[in-house]
Amino acid sequence: MKIAIIGAGYVGLAAGYTLSKFGHDVTIFERDKEAGGLASGFKPAYRRGKDKNWEWKLEKAYHHLFQNDTDILSLCKELGIENKLLLKRPLTAIYQNGTISQFDSPSALFSFHGLSFGAKLQTACLLAFLKINPFWKPLEKITAASLFQTIGGKESWRVLWEPLLLGKFGPYKDSVPASWLWARVFKRTPRLYYFKGGFSICVHTLVQAIKKQQSSILLSTQVDTIVQEKNKFRVSYGGRSDVFDTVILTIPSPIACTIVPDFPKFYKDNLLSIPHLHAQTLILETDEPILEKTYWLNISNRSFPFLAVVAHTNFMDKKYYGGKHITYIGNYLPPDHPYLKMTKEQLLKIFMPYIRRLNPSFQLSAVSCQLFTAPFAQPVHTLNYSQKAPQFSTPIPGIFIANLDSIVPWDRGTNYAVKLGKDVAEYLIKSK
Repeated sequence: MKIAIIGAGYVGLAAGYTLSKFGHDVTIFERDKEAGGLASGFKPAYRRGKDKNWEWKLEKAYHHLFQNDTDILSLCKELGIENKLLLKRPLTAIYQNGTISQFDSPSALFSFHGLSFGAKLQTACLLAFLKINPFWKPLEKITAASLFQTIGGKESWRVLWEPLLLGKFGPYKDSVPASWLWARVFKRTPRLYYFKGGFSICVHTLVQAIKKQQSSILLSTQVDTIVQEKNKFRVSYGGRSDVFDTVILTIPSPIACTIVPDFPKFYKDNLLSIPHLHAQTLILETDEPILEKTYWLNISNRSFPFLAVVAHTNFMDKKYYGGKHITYIGNYLPPDHPYLKMTKEQLLKIFMPYIRRLNPSFQLSAVSCQLFTAPFAQPVHTLNYSQKAPQFSTPIPGIFIANLDSIVPWDRGTNYAVKLGKDVAEYLIKSK
C-alpha cells in the first residue's frame, strides 16, 4: 500500500517504521524542519570566545523515560541504541509555603512539613492504593477531587493535589477523572532514563531506519487538504499533491478537522469536544543554577505564573551544554491565554520575581532564552474519557487517526506515542 502519515512526532515515526518493515510505501509529512515533535532537539547558534558550544542537543520540552516505559525501551533495543541510555535517580520536590521540599519517596513524605502527621498517613494510604491497584477503568467514573479527598483527606487535597491540578488544567480541574491521576502515580519510577546526546539520538536513528526501508520523510512540508478521490486520497501540500491508498493522521484533532473537509459534522464535533491546552516552555541557559539540587520542582503555590521548574542540568551534566545550567519553566495554557502572545523577553520579565523567590541569591546571567509552544499538546481527560477518545478508524474508510487524544488512561509521553504508532500500524494492516 501507498500510505501517507501526517506528522513526524513519535506516533508518526513509530507507525511509519512499523509499516515500512512490512514493505509498505510510506511517506511521512512534517511541517517543522525537524522530526520528533516536542522531542526534537536544538542547539544554540554557533558561538565564539568564552561561551562554548553544546555537545548535546536539547528537547523543546523536558523529557525523560521511566524504567517501565517498555515500548520505547524495546524499540531502542531493536534499533541498536540501548547503549545510548543513561539511568539516574534525580530529585523531585515541591514548592509550598516558601519552601522547597523533596517529595519523591515515603521518607520524604513523612519529612514534609506542609502536612500534619495524620494527613501524611492518609496521603501514604492514597499513594499505596494507587501504586498497587491495577484497575483504572472504575476510576474514570469519578473525579480526582472525590477520590483523593475520600482516601487522602481534605488537607492533602488542599495542600498538594488541588493546586497542581489547578495549575495544569485551570477551569477543568474539577472534571479530571481519578484515572488520570492514578496513571501519574502508578507509572512513576524514582530512576529515569535519558539518551546520551538527547532524545534526538532516538529520533535520528528512527528516521534513518525508515529511510533505509525505502520510505520517505518530507520535512518543512505543510499538508493543506486531504480529499477523497474514488477509493484513494489526494494529499495537497505546498502547491503540489499526491495520491495515496490510505492516510494516518497523527496531528492534533483540531488541526486534523481543518485539513480533512469531508469529515462529517458529528465526527468533527466529537473530536472538538475534547478540551486541549497548549504546552509552553521557556528555557533559560544561565551561569548559575536556579535550583541547587532538584531536577523536577512542582509549584503548589498558585500565585506563581508557572506550573513546573525542571532543572535539566541537575539530571544531565552541564558539561554537555557548554558548562551552562539549563532550566525549563513549564506551563499548560488555554488557547486564549495572554502568555501565548508574549515574547520570551516579556515572559522572562514576568517570571523573574518568582524565580528569585525559589532562589533569592540567584542573579540572572542568561546566555540564551528559548521559547517553545506546542498547540493542542495536552488533551484534558474528563469523566469516562475512554468512551470519548478517538478510535483508529474514522467515518471515512481508509483514513485513520492516532494522536495523543487516543492515549487512555495515560498522559501524553514518548513511550505511549511509540505504542500508539505501532498499534495503529498493526490495526491498519489487519483491516486491509
